[in-house]
Amino acid sequence: MDFARYAADNAVPLATLDPHAPFDDLEPFADLLAGARVVAIGENSHLVSEFYRLRHRLQRFLTERLGFGAYALESGFTEGLAVDAWVRGERPVEEAINETGITYNMGKNREFREHLESLRTATPPTRFFGLDVPGSTTSPLSALESIHRYLQKADPDAIVTVERLITAIRVFAGEHALPAYAAYGALTPDDRNRITADYAELATRFDALESDYREATGDDAYATTRHELRLALLLDQAMRQYIAATEGVHPKLAPRDRGMAETVFWLLDQLGPDTKIIVAAHNSHIQRTPLQTPAFALSAAGRHLSTRLHDGYVAIAVTCTSGTTVAHRPDADAPGGVAITGAELAAPEPGSVEEPLAGRLCALDLRPARTAGLTGAPDRIRVLDRYQSTPVVDAYDLVVNIPSIHPTAQVTNS
Repeated sequence: MDFARYAADNAVPLATLDPHAPFDDLEPFADLLAGARVVAIGENSHLVSEFYRLRHRLQRFLTERLGFGAYALESGFTEGLAVDAWVRGERPVEEAINETGITYNMGKNREFREHLESLRTATPPTRFFGLDVPGSTTSPLSALESIHRYLQKADPDAIVTVERLITAIRVFAGEHALPAYAAYGALTPDDRNRITADYAELATRFDALESDYREATGDDAYATTRHELRLALLLDQAMRQYIAATEGVHPKLAPRDRGMAETVFWLLDQLGPDTKIIVAAHNSHIQRTPLQTPAFALSAAGRHLSTRLHDGYVAIAVTCTSGTTVAHRPDADAPGGVAITGAELAAPEPGSVEEPLAGRLCALDLRPARTAGLTGAPDRIRVLDRYQSTPVVDAYDLVVNIPSIHPTAQVTNS
């Protein structure tokens, strides 16, 4: 049997993307996801209306039907702490919480606002967390400011190190990646090494004085702030890798993906043994196999999660077969030098996972295909308006196809 026949025979039709619709068509997922502690729901592009709506619907099903209690988004961990407090009613309702608490500008649309409000009004509220390094991968200042506040009580002697870091980092920190990384690259090697050394000094103090810190501030505050520091340190390593890449040295690791995986491990530890977590991130972050590039391979967050959790981790790729997606184009007049715009999708390529699913709103369990001896297994999946080489059957456990997509209003109105 070839993969196209397998897909035709086994794809489960879905009735709707409406987040508020009954769950009758999703009932097969109850068996497919049985036993999972972490279910990751992907997307092949950010800022697509249908992907937001599908995640909202699947989150409701997983929460109400299968007892998942936390929703963790590809967004800054530090920034997300305020969102979780808002969701739990521990801070006043803020109209802009979806903007200030969500990085990469991914919260500035109606679909996400509706989803966030549903987390808050659920009974009990569904916990919200950011998975990612701080500041849209361009600025650790939010994490460092949080660490500064913590050390005022836990270890005033360490404040001078944090303040030195904040002063040094303000030189390059910003909202947009290209100018931020260019400014970081303009630092001298000694300046970059000083930043890294200060992170190492803070991490050593947190670990060597852990008992004192916990006694002074409580276990929860210590654990949260230590994780914020870890993610800021991983962002520093990502920026150092950027410099190495400009000098022709290919990276051997993905610090940001490691950070997202560590956040999931942190949540599993902090929230208790019965907690089940929904992860929402790009398909390339949630895949179980290494992320392949023409020159090297990197471990995606999903690879770390599947290595530790085995069958307790389920990765659901979400893709599409037509419509208008989001594309990034160089534009000197756009903020940060990159324009975010719509791009019409071509018909699915031969060899893609989308080709045998074209025109269908459906879900396909890929796990039986791994041992079925199929021919013609897909070797690529859409990313934006292009394709990424991926051994799809091994990389994901399920795939959901949406027949047609369109960008959120924040893209079409920009």
